[in-house]
Amino acid sequence: MVHISELIENGKVYFCDFTSRDDLYAYLADDLYAQNYVQDTFLSALKEREAKFPTGIIATCYNIALPHVDAVHVKKNALIIAVLNHPINYVRMDKLDEQIHVKIVFMLLIKDISVHTQAISSLAKLWFNQTFMNAVLSVKSKEELVALVKQAEAE
Repeated sequence: MVHISELIENGKVYFCDFTSRDDLYAYLADDLYAQNYVQDTFLSALKEREAKFPTGIIATCYNIALPHVDAVHVKKNALIIAVLNHPINYVRMDKLDEQIHVKIVFMLLIKDISVHTQAISSLAKLWFNQTFMNAVLSVKSKEELVALVKQAEAE
């Protein structure tokens, strides 16, 4: 079983002030590449995949996005979370003609493809937990977020 708390511990949490998806992706890709999380092909793969398969999701409290790329562009399993100061527009995953304002981005970096489906399933449980989603916007550190996820996973 995949524990989201472990993926976050392996990953990073960002508190971002970007107003566009392109700026957010460029910043994350540069930082993740510099820290050996992803290949140099990551940014172009991320943009290409988002254009073909939009990732905006309407959740219980706040709209979220789940951008990800194929395993070949990833060096290790991790979950990257970007809490946005300003909502960014994403196309809805289930309604391609509709855009939504996203407040939290959950970026899965999955090298081991067998973990991918389990991770999405575990994340979905969190997205529809109203207490958890409200609390995500108030955390100030990766450690606080990991503790919050562990508490939600134990419920």
